[in-house]
Amino acid sequence: MSNLYDDKEQLERLEKVHLRGADENLAPGERIEFLKKRIRKKNWLIGLNVLAILFFSYSFYYGITQLGETLFTILVVVFVINVGLVLLQKRQIAEMIEVYRRG
Repeated sequence: MSNLYDDKEQLERLEKVHLRGADENLAPGERIEFLKKRIRKKNWLIGLNVLAILFFSYSFYYGITQLGETLFTILVVVFVINVGLVLLQKRQIAEMIEVYRRG
């Protein structure tokens, strides 16, 4: 991934995505706080996805559920991909925070 310090266009695109719902005229300090809240939300999403993976795995392993092996595999793959995408978003937000801190 390219460095956000060098790519102003990418930073602007990420601002549109990750600062959605925030006032456009926020000061850099306020933007950092807003983005920190976003990171906390992403942590919750990761936790919920991991819990879902564990729940389905436990149910499948102990035969509690009637899920077929194919459906179980699809569910796990979807949740793992979701965790990966949320981690990518967290990394982007952390880079944006670093850019705002450096000015």
